Amino acid sequence: MDLSIVIVNYNTLELTSNCIQSIIDKTLGVEYEIIVVDNASPNMDPDQLQIRFPSIHLIKSDQNLGFAKGNNLGISRAKGKYILLLNSDCELINNSPKICLDYMEQHPTCGMTTAQLSYPNGKLQYNCRKFRSISWELLEVVPLYLLLSKEKREELMLHHYFKHDRMVSCDWVWGAFMFFPRSIIDKLPSKKLSEDFWMYCEDTLWCWEFKQLGYDIMFLPEAKVMHVHKGSSKSKAKIKANRKMSNENHLMLMKKIYPDWRWYVFKGIFLMKQSIIGLIS
Repeated sequence: MDLSIVIVNYNTLELTSNCIQSIIDKTLGVEYEIIVVDNASPNMDPDQLQIRFPSIHLIKSDQNLGFAKGNNLGISRAKGKYILLLNSDCELINNSPKICLDYMEQHPTCGMTTAQLSYPNGKLQYNCRKFRSISWELLEVVPLYLLLSKEKREELMLHHYFKHDRMVSCDWVWGAFMFFPRSIIDKLPSKKLSEDFWMYCEDTLWCWEFKQLGYDIMFLPEAKVMHVHKGSSKSKAKIKANRKMSNENHLMLMKKIYPDWRWYVFKGIFLMKQSIIGLIS
């Protein structure tokens, strides 16, 4: 089998159904399976997914495992040569799995690919990133990036400084769409995707571990996916709490990248920047 597509579901019956239907409609020329992990959804019956889509492999967890453990549970049942982690609030616009598979078959040093993500209104999302660093944060806070040419700004910073309109190598990508060889899992430190974070920053950490193994991570704009974004986190209170969790996890992650005095420098700059963001948002 070419591909195992893993979707973690939590109270998103309609979004997950739309996601699965888009896979069925758009994925051609690939032998694939769809694995749905339900994280003990309290407000929906996951069996409804099996009724709507009898061919899927439904795994019903008896507790909310979070994003990382939920994906690992799905991967543990996967039979494909490649894995696609796909958010439940995503819908394929084109045959993005085939585009990613073909690229990776031709580029063995590539450990992961991702697609161009867009909101339902067509606006592009900035899912192609550089790892945070002291210099990256300073470029934004001061802001020194204004002194850089547009080309140099894109090269050094990616994120919203990059138009997301061409193929590029990056440090990390959103967990909404991650396409990688199943074989890499066994090379990771814990022989699975790290579960250090229940949710948020886990995708950054996974990419960091892939990069530590020497693999490239590529953004492929010809692969196109609609991503509702925060489809499971709509309330303002929940979004605020999630932002707090994300910031805390970022600091924990940076201890891996800066395991010395530089972490304290980064922390000071990062917290100052987040305070500014909090005041203006």
